[in-house]
Amino acid sequence: MQLNGRADLHIHTTASDGLATAQQVLDHVARRGDLDVIAITDHDHIEASLWAYQQRDRYPFDILPGVEISTTEGHILALWVTEPIPKERSIIETTAAIHAQGGVAVVAHPLEPTIAPKMVVRYLLDPAVLIKLGIDAVEVFNAGAITPGNSWLAQRVFREIGLPLLGNSDAHLLESIGTAMTRFRGYTAADLRESLALGLTSAEGKSWPITTYLKLLPSEIQKRRSKPLAVSPPSIHAHLPLP
Repeated sequence: MQLNGRADLHIHTTASDGLATAQQVLDHVARRGDLDVIAITDHDHIEASLWAYQQRDRYPFDILPGVEISTTEGHILALWVTEPIPKERSIIETTAAIHAQGGVAVVAHPLEPTIAPKMVVRYLLDPAVLIKLGIDAVEVFNAGAITPGNSWLAQRVFREIGLPLLGNSDAHLLESIGTAMTRFRGYTAADLRESLALGLTSAEGKSWPITTYLKLLPSEIQKRRSKPLAVSPPSIHAHLPLP
């Protein structure tokens, strides 16, 4: 069975830590002409994604609303949601909130140790725990994953648990959009939703080149400098912010 559709469901804009606006993302995807469905999934902010979703009739590709939620156990992509979802909750609480909106919960870069190292160990020991946590699909190819071999390992760890496998760019720059993608049966967002329900997806792509990381470095340094230092009593251990 051919999987003709191409989707990139993990794209960031200036609403979080991306360097392009939602308008620039949509125009760039239109110029590319090789993606059928996209989702803007900013960190814990849904406004840009909702704005993009409202523009879907103006573009030759489908747009679905989404957001990347920071949980206490890693990052979860919430797709087909239109209301904010609280951050810093457990994965189970987060997936329940996504499902309450009729959305789809996707674990993002699950084996990236710089995000949630304890969960990496848990997933390696019991990959099927994702199902118990309420996850609907797993991102096994993330083009922006920092750790070498991350996507290669994820594809092997999660391929037998019965969840749909996704590939996404995690783009923070326009040039990164589409570096990884999800293949599905059909061409529309509705087709993608059906393919996820039937498990008819596959992941493909290539990792960001080192030049992409270098371009993002100045903004990352500025972001960290702009965060106020947390001053805690000696007996309290402050948690470092997630990358």
